[in-house]
Amino acid sequence: MYIHFNGKLVNKSDTHILPGSEGFLYGYGLFETIKLYQGEIIFFAEHFARMEDGCKKLGLQLDKGPDEILNYCYELTQANQLTNGGIRVTFAKNNQETYLVITTRASTYREEVYQKGFKILFAKAKRNPEALLVGVKTNNYLENLLTLNEAKQMGYDEAVFLNVFNKVSEGAISNLFFVKDGEILTPAQECGLLPGIIRSKVLDIADKRGIPLETGEFTKEELLNADEIFLTNSLLDIMPVSSIETKALDLKSNHVTQNLQTELQNLYRRERS
Repeated sequence: MYIHFNGKLVNKSDTHILPGSEGFLYGYGLFETIKLYQGEIIFFAEHFARMEDGCKKLGLQLDKGPDEILNYCYELTQANQLTNGGIRVTFAKNNQETYLVITTRASTYREEVYQKGFKILFAKAKRNPEALLVGVKTNNYLENLLTLNEAKQMGYDEAVFLNVFNKVSEGAISNLFFVKDGEILTPAQECGLLPGIIRSKVLDIADKRGIPLETGEFTKEELLNADEIFLTNSLLDIMPVSSIETKALDLKSNHVTQNLQTELQNLYRRERS
């Protein structure tokens, strides 16, 4: 298995990161997870723009342009003989320099997972919309990981955070949407969430297709009363939710979710053409 490390394709076992670097000691850095679909890297420009913005906020030196990093990604996927899966581009601080580490993983979301849907519950922890790093996908992802692990130990697939004002925010690894009476509803960025790339695509699709949509503040009770719920991220795409806490949702009648899934797949095909 190969990785790309500071512009060089190397064997995974031959990589060394200094234990005294800020990236190792404090999780000082950020990352992007990018979809590889039938050999094509999807929405790279959007991911790079978010990386660039995040590097500015963290004071990280970004000395590689989008074309150069994209070439690194393709070189790595070809070396690892991967056509479908995920690419993680990580920046980490090392004194006055920045590590650039690119890794790959195979896709784990099969069709039967979408047919079954995700079971979700509310997380115990809460998001703070006024926190310094809201909206930056930092390497310090431990709160998300611990929350997700706890949910999985309880038999769920994802956990949903409320914020400190008891408004719905986001999932541990996803953005959240729900549907009520044909209208799509999703928490606004001000609720303390990371605005995902697929989240933005869903917003675009709804706007172009004239589907009623509202971004705003929503309560736990409003989410529990939803007709449909779905989650988004770059590897999940659009994942239907089959239950939230003890409430079951009928995936056979989630027509808005199904239409959005079709529209997103059409976007992927156009991205490849």
